[in-house]
Amino acid sequence: MAKTEDKYFWQVGHRPPILDQHSAVKHAIVEQYVQQYIETLMSMPTMPKLTLTLVDGFAGGGEYLNEESEFVDGTPLLMMRGAYVARANLNVGRRIPREVDAEFFFVEKKPESAEYLVRHLEKRRAEGAISHQDFERSKVLKAGFLDELPRIVNRIKERRRGNRAIFLLDQYSYNAVPMDKLRWLMTELPNAEVIMTFNVDSLLTYISDREANRKAVRSIGIEQYIPWAQLGQIKAEHGRAALQRYVAHGIKAETGASFMTLFFVRPDSANPWSYWLVHLSRQYKAHDVMKSLHWDHSSEFGHELEPGLFMLGYDPKRDEQYTGQSVLFDAAGAELCIERLKDDLGRVLASRNQPLTVGQLLTEHISNTIADETRLQMVIQGLHAEGNILVSNKEDRKRRPSKHYNASDIIEYSPQRRFFT
Repeated sequence: MAKTEDKYFWQVGHRPPILDQHSAVKHAIVEQYVQQYIETLMSMPTMPKLTLTLVDGFAGGGEYLNEESEFVDGTPLLMMRGAYVARANLNVGRRIPREVDAEFFFVEKKPESAEYLVRHLEKRRAEGAISHQDFERSKVLKAGFLDELPRIVNRIKERRRGNRAIFLLDQYSYNAVPMDKLRWLMTELPNAEVIMTFNVDSLLTYISDREANRKAVRSIGIEQYIPWAQLGQIKAEHGRAALQRYVAHGIKAETGASFMTLFFVRPDSANPWSYWLVHLSRQYKAHDVMKSLHWDHSSEFGHELEPGLFMLGYDPKRDEQYTGQSVLFDAAGAELCIERLKDDLGRVLASRNQPLTVGQLLTEHISNTIADETRLQMVIQGLHAEGNILVSNKEDRKRRPSKHYNASDIIEYSPQRRFFT
């Protein structure tokens, strides 16, 4: 690796940078998400073709050394591999192949890193690690992501039935992509997904009610979500971690995402948290697929808001109750999450004056908990088995407690129960 002030820098003829373990976890999530995203969209066997665009907005050189000094691929190659594996899985045993028509845009501002990526893609194609089809439909753009974004969006719109896209934005800071740019992107392409790293630890360290510091928050578009007047008191009583709910609220509100996962990647170091891996989507199923992957990588992700339902934005009562509890995606974390959700959702249902469907309950609350649908189904089953709720199907026939409830099933709070009122 050539010497530079940047941690990640590539130059042809030099060894690539070292990939940290927590970055390796993030890379695994990206590859698995691309694969599962495609397989989920094509879960109907009669769907003959998927038109998809995959964009890596901060692509780097496409190759690293792992901690054992072995050469490993970066995210451009992993996105291509995810598409390749999904395509292969979808066509096992089929006489008429199903098509995954993917285009790839890899954006890299540093000329040396971009050139390294070009050569690495060519090398991996020659080795058979990526398909010739995907290689021919990939472009390395030697420019900044925000400069290329309008052209990429226009190209996606030009493709017939091609408005499905995944944008990977592995920014090295918190301010490379303002929230209004993401709102524009998701408005222009309602079926787009965004996977973004966000260095919240750096932002929370820096944040204070001084003009220079406020300007940095203003530049990404979330200044109005920070309780500046209470900032000193919140930090003194609860620490900077308590400010996470305001930053999270700003990201979700300003991007216009209906669904957001926002969890810490857990680095193998003395500092337990450093950055969020954020997923933004307007599609419920995409959100659930991403959240399920976090549970699959249970030891490598965590969360510092409430283990049940957490609230975003300024709420003095919530600040008084804030404990700064870290919740891991492990068996103990799952048990705590389910028990707290039974209390929280029980109160939600008790406060409602009318029934709602399972689909409504899941859609309204899944973004405000670490639980995925599998664990939310466990919560519903628990409330049902304890007699706190009644569940009936769409034909108005009462259901018995079950491991799975249909989206059309109707939930109402049991009139005989008063535990949550």
